[in-house]
This record gives sequence, structure tokens and C-alpha cells, in this order.
Amino acid sequence: MHGVLPAPDVRRAVLLTDGASRYVDRFGLGDWTDLLDFVEHAGPAELLRRVRAAEAAETQAESRRRRGKPHDDATAVFLRF
Repeated sequence: MHGVLPAPDVRRAVLLTDGASRYVDRFGLGDWTDLLDFVEHAGPAELLRRVRAAEAAETQAESRRRRGKPHDDATAVFLRF
């Protein structure tokens, strides 16, 4: 996802690899605003723990239906301006 926002309006951001974005994209644990709020309050490590827990809880049928790897590298960085 990308877009344009005037720099003075930017107060925080999160940079994610596709493995970390599974929180929203694959598992629907929240939307993008939820993810940003969650990482700000709980931290990137907790985001990655939640993604790994969702991966571990996924059944083989769910994994096949979603046609993805069982897990993916995951990195998250939170920035506050």
C-alpha cells in the first residue's frame, strides 16, 4: 500500500516486510490503522509474535486455501516523528 501525505501531517509510520504485514493481509487481525496503533503501544516484537502465533494456529487446509508459505520472514520498524 502506498500514497501521498504532506510531511507535516505525518506523526508516525511503520515499515513492514510482507511477513509482518500478514497481520492484516493474511490473518485479518486488524486493519492498517489497528496495526499502526498496536505496534505503537505493544511494539514490533509483539506484532511479530502475534503473526507467528496466527501462523502456528493455521490449519493445513487454511494454508492451502490461501496459497501461501506456512511462514515468511517478518520485520517491523516503528517510527515516531
